[in-house]
Amino acid sequence: MPRPDLDALNKRVDHDRAAIDTAMTTQETPDGSTIRIARIGTGPTVVCLPMITELNFVYLPQVQALSDQYEFVIYEPRLSRTHRVSAADRARELRTVIDTVGAESAHLLAWSDAGSAAYLACRWWPERIRSAVFLGLADHYTFPQPIQMLTHALDRFPIEKAFPPPVLGRLISHYLGGSKIPPRWVYSETRRIPQLRQLFKYSVLPCFRDHQPDSEPFPVPALLIGGDKDALVTPAQMRNMARLLNPDREAVIVPGGEHILGYATPEPVNDAVRDFYNVVDARASRTQERHDHP
Repeated sequence: MPRPDLDALNKRVDHDRAAIDTAMTTQETPDGSTIRIARIGTGPTVVCLPMITELNFVYLPQVQALSDQYEFVIYEPRLSRTHRVSAADRARELRTVIDTVGAESAHLLAWSDAGSAAYLACRWWPERIRSAVFLGLADHYTFPQPIQMLTHALDRFPIEKAFPPPVLGRLISHYLGGSKIPPRWVYSETRRIPQLRQLFKYSVLPCFRDHQPDSEPFPVPALLIGGDKDALVTPAQMRNMARLLNPDREAVIVPGGEHILGYATPEPVNDAVRDFYNVVDARASRTQERHDHP
């Protein structure tokens, strides 16, 4: 297999980050605070849930493929390097974003463990969520030892300053990387993030730890898409999560897909998302017609 062209990947990511940043505007929220939001396209609202601002570029292939039919909302999450930002905090922020853009309801597109916040939002406010697409979400996050023990200790105890930054960067690059977006590129990106250890401890790791889905019927239409080469989430974990979302809808497993799925392998993801939205929107239209003309 040919080695990925890192210069081409850098140029692509820089271009996509610039496109998002250009579209960003500072908007006042209903609670009187402000948040930076990009709105791209026209049509029903699709909110892309961020993990960290630096990774918002992962949604650009879906935005580019579907923004002629949908308005995509991408926002900069309000994170912390000093206090815990839980999945519940992120879900409440998502609700604020939906209110800020004036959407009666929205499709959710959630990559990786940002899906933990989307999951809670669907549980808490199903009337505001039209559908949810989860990319690479596990039913439960488990890691091989000693990593499982280290992440548990990092979450519970103030050891982040003793955690060598290169070690954390290597761990992240191993799980996020693959053949198309190589670990060495991911590692170089982690070195550009200020106070990575603190950001990971307080604003990323909680999404892993808080994700505890249950077996109660899921209240909104949902689809799970994953890759069979994902180093973080196994196909079995994805299939289990898909069954919790809807026992009648299987996970879409993309051959060769890695963890940064929608960016590294966009075509099958775009097709699956488009087909799913068409079904959901057609069903919503029929329901509205019956309501208007009983």
